[in-house]
Amino acid sequence: MTKTTEVRAARVRRTPTALLATLLGVSTMTIMASATITPALPGMQRHFAGEPHADVLVRLVLTLPGLAIMLVAPLLGYLGTRVGRVRVLVAGLGFYVVGGGSGLLLDSLPALLAGRALLGVGIAAIMTTATALLADHHPPAEHGRVLGLQGAAMGFGGVVAMFLGGALAELDWRGPFAVYLLALPVLLLVLRFVPEAPAPRTDPDGESATGTPWTPRLLGLYGLTLLSIVAFYVIPTQGPFWLAEVGDASPVVTGAMIAGVNLVMTIVGLNFGRLRARWDFRSLAIVLFAAYAAGLVLIGTAGSLWTATIGMLITGIGVGLSNPTLNGWVVASVDPGARTRALGLVTSVLFLGQFASPLLAQPIVAASGPGTTFVFAGALGAAVAATLAIVHLSARARR
Repeated sequence: MTKTTEVRAARVRRTPTALLATLLGVSTMTIMASATITPALPGMQRHFAGEPHADVLVRLVLTLPGLAIMLVAPLLGYLGTRVGRVRVLVAGLGFYVVGGGSGLLLDSLPALLAGRALLGVGIAAIMTTATALLADHHPPAEHGRVLGLQGAAMGFGGVVAMFLGGALAELDWRGPFAVYLLALPVLLLVLRFVPEAPAPRTDPDGESATGTPWTPRLLGLYGLTLLSIVAFYVIPTQGPFWLAEVGDASPVVTGAMIAGVNLVMTIVGLNFGRLRARWDFRSLAIVLFAAYAAGLVLIGTAGSLWTATIGMLITGIGVGLSNPTLNGWVVASVDPGARTRALGLVTSVLFLGQFASPLLAQPIVAASGPGTTFVFAGALGAAVAATLAIVHLSARARR
């Protein structure tokens, strides 16, 4: 074997690892998007205090990307099918860098909001293509492992984003916007290591994969995704207020407890391949919502921060199962050619859940407080887990 041949062979052997690592790096960009700038909001509000409606507009800086994602994700999923997933991903990373990094330079709230909307388009493109490309480049038997690693990478990214964003916000309110520039080297890695690739039309579970993202099963999975995020999002929206009541938790303590959820998410993701080898998607979904039920009720009835912490960690199990279970179930239920369209709808529904969760919780908070809201969210998780268990047992009885 010549030296040139040896180099080429070594490159071929390295490429799958480099491709997987690159797509996992891409996935961390999505979880960093919102948590990164949260610590900067007070400083931003002081900086723009003289502008009209600054209080509302500063809060929109945090939430506007989610609205953009909800609106454009289905369109980008369709576009990924038409022009190629890698092209949409590359464009999305470009929007992410420009829109996210614009906060380093822009000095008016309307311009900053325009940049945040562009960031939302970039996140939507990343979320609709990254999971599809992971499935495209790995055989069906590997999907559980790689989607679990994706969940672990996202959990790790969330921990890094919270601490890095807080540290940079201490220097200047613009500091956290520098984190979005991390997408630039990721973009270069995508151009180097991630090609378009046809995926095999096989399914390890014997599920009847379909070429349309609108089957009853897929609609049910979109519904499960919505319920999952509605229940979980009580933690970031109501957690700081409830933990302050329970144990006078400071922002640092609250941040550390929420970071603990991301840490458990990472651990679950690293072990998801083993779980997937033993359990089917329905069983994993039952455990997912049962973990939400137990954890959220424990948080809502906690009399101390230690009890609330245990509830947070239990809820983290559900969070860790959510992404690889629900996304994996969608991937297994749709033909490869329709993956980005289905995942685009999943992404849109996910951010609809983020938008709806605090609106649905507010009447309960106003009537009974945030603790009761956690209990209601846990009851929702228990109801979904029980319904899935009944359907699962009925399906087994018919076999």
